[in-house]
Parts: sequence; structure tokens; C-alpha cells
Amino acid sequence: MNAVLQAYDLPVEKLPEFYRRLNQPIIYPDGMVTSLGIIYWGREEHLAEIDRAIPKLVELGLTRFSAVLQAIRTPTSAKKLSERTGIPPAVLRILKHDIELWLPTAVPLSQLAPFQKGPDALSALARNGLSDQLTVISAGQTPVQRQALAQRTGLEAGTVDEVVRLCDFYRTGKNLEHIRAKIYYAMGLDTWQKWAEGTAEDIIARFTRYIEEHHLVEERLVPWPKEVRNGIEWAKLHLEIYAVQWMIT
Repeated sequence: MNAVLQAYDLPVEKLPEFYRRLNQPIIYPDGMVTSLGIIYWGREEHLAEIDRAIPKLVELGLTRFSAVLQAIRTPTSAKKLSERTGIPPAVLRILKHDIELWLPTAVPLSQLAPFQKGPDALSALARNGLSDQLTVISAGQTPVQRQALAQRTGLEAGTVDEVVRLCDFYRTGKNLEHIRAKIYYAMGLDTWQKWAEGTAEDIIARFTRYIEEHHLVEERLVPWPKEVRNGIEWAKLHLEIYAVQWMIT
């Protein structure tokens, strides 16, 4: 398992903490209230059942998120686990949905080619055993690692930086084709650090300027403040889980 996926593959004992973090209200000075968990199913009312399920999962050797997901991947396997452990089927459905959503999905580098200025760089990395965005991030987490990767592949250091940045931006492996995700990256909001340090007002202003300059104003593209604020909070959480280090200039 590569370093990025391992970082996200939390011990099942972390499930209550995981859900509390996702459902913690985030209150802004202007009164807006949101949380990170709006697309997850697990809520406070499920925590008692989840807490009771944890020892049963551990007893069966299902000690990590990925192991639980594998054990309940199909309706048949989930039914068998429920019968064996007494864990309610509804709780297993919640865990399947949320763990599947949480764990990054490996994306072959060929699928990132449309986003990359020089697709040949992706081919060079693939020839050196880096087959997806997660292995690229793991191999290029630090400036020293990226320099070594440049020497190993024969690519320019700046090209390696760009590819690692792209892979990290799409580290979850989801929403690759989302129009706003593409615009965020194109306008330079291309690292989790930039997101975490930004404000919704500044990001929306930059976004608005970008679509005006590129004549995209005919579409309803500008994100709502709540969406951007959620993006900022998610960036902070991603940096806690696994941060790619960039030189401070």
C-alpha cells in the first residue's frame, strides 16, 4: 500500500472520532453554519451503534477502513457479516458508503493526460513504475524526493513539480471532470496549501476574474460561498492526513 492510501486507511477505532470531525459545526463570523460531513451518511445518532460494532470488527481482523470496506463490498458479503456479528445492516450500509467515499481511488496516469501540459511526462513516470496519482504523490512528497524523481526519470525538476501538484490536486480520484475543479487548478489554486490559506472572498473574486478573462461568463460557474468554505476546510483536513511539501519562496 502506498503512503497516501495508508494515511487515509484509518484504524476502525478511529470511526467515532472520524464522524465527530466530519459533523462538527463550522460557524463563520457572518452566521453561516456548515460541516464537512454533508455528503456522508454517518451522523451523531449512529455513533452508539458504530461504537458497539468496533470490537466485533476488530475481533474478525477488520482493523482498518479498507478491510471493513472489502468485507462489505457486496450486498451478499455485508449480509453475511451482519448475521455473523449482529451489526445492523443499516450501519454496514453507512460504513460502506462513507469509507468508500473517504478512501482515495487510484487513477491511472493516462486519465490525467488531458489536464497535463506535457502528457509525455506522465508516460515517463509510468515507465518508472508510478502507475497512478497516488504512487506519484507518495514518491514526490518532499522537494528532495521530487529532485530524485527528476533524476530517475530524466524529466526537468519543474515538470516533476507540476505533475506531483496535479496528482495531489486530484488525490481523491474523484470529480476529475468537474468544471469548477478544472478552473480552480487552471487559475493557480493548485495546492491544498493555497486552499487552506485562502478565504472564500478572495477565491470567489479570483474565480470571477478568471471566467471573465476567459469568456466563460455565459455559464453559471461562480461557486457559492458555502462551497468554497467547505473546500477550504477540506483542504485543512487533507493537509492533516497527508501534506505534500513545497518550497517557500
